[in-house]
Amino acid sequence: MFAGALLGCLCLGASAADAYPSKPIRVVIPFPPGGAVDTLMRSIGPALSAELGQPLVIDNRPGGGAQIGASVVLGAPPDGYTMFVAEIGAFAINPSLYRNISYQPVRDFEGVDMLTRTPMVMYGSPTGKLPSFKALKDAVAAGADISYGSFGPGTAPHILGHQLSRALPKGKFTHIPYKGAPPALQAMMTNEIDLLFDGVPGVLNMVRSSKGVPLAVAAAQRSEYLPQVPTTAELGLPQLQMDLWIGAAVKKGTPPAIVNRLHAAFEKVLADREIWKKQADLGYSKASMTPAQFDAFIKSEIERYRPAIVESGATVE
Repeated sequence: MFAGALLGCLCLGASAADAYPSKPIRVVIPFPPGGAVDTLMRSIGPALSAELGQPLVIDNRPGGGAQIGASVVLGAPPDGYTMFVAEIGAFAINPSLYRNISYQPVRDFEGVDMLTRTPMVMYGSPTGKLPSFKALKDAVAAGADISYGSFGPGTAPHILGHQLSRALPKGKFTHIPYKGAPPALQAMMTNEIDLLFDGVPGVLNMVRSSKGVPLAVAAAQRSEYLPQVPTTAELGLPQLQMDLWIGAAVKKGTPPAIVNRLHAAFEKVLADREIWKKQADLGYSKASMTPAQFDAFIKSEIERYRPAIVESGATVE
């Protein structure tokens, strides 16, 4: 009797997966409209919808350090009709930053795919005192005070800036947090701060408008978008590396066949040259991963950044 019931359940699960998707899919983005994640999904959304044969409904749920958006996904059934699309902060930094976080990425989500990634870049103002990495090292050697900004405590620029201060221990570094990217950028352009860190897309905009000077790419290999800029590895700081990345996930317990269906759809859409060109023009790089690889990557990123987050003293209630 039990075996028959179990077989029946398995068959129903397989049938549901085979029929997927049969209704619109909600894409929960834990950030306001207009940001990097929102822009990406609205850009590829029509093609992804066509590939899946169902509409995608973008649902922006900002606030709480991605916890509001995560709660929406975790409150829905694990059936693939509610998807979570976020970035490194929500997936890898928040678990160590928030004292009482309401979700745990490894425990609560199934990875679907990494969608894009881009290395962080250290840069400053064209009129500032640090026009090059050599100038930074000379300033550190001379005992100068170096200020670096961030988009808020515990954000990627803060963590990377803290790691820089540890990589150059003789320096006098001061972290100045701002409420988001716009005020931090303004502070950098007016020389209120000496350094700022951002992904290649943000830095490209500043470089193209002659408002920013890149000092180093926080990576092992040079960026194809900033080929003239040396890497931190080249400059003797191989430990100073960080990528900004965006990925998609669903609630833990979603049937593997549905996870794989979503993964295949993302892969096909992002392999389209015309669709990807829009992302490449912004400065993003491709970052395909299988669901299993993405799950493992999220876990490794959490472990990688936890010591720096704890050491920096950044914490949010």
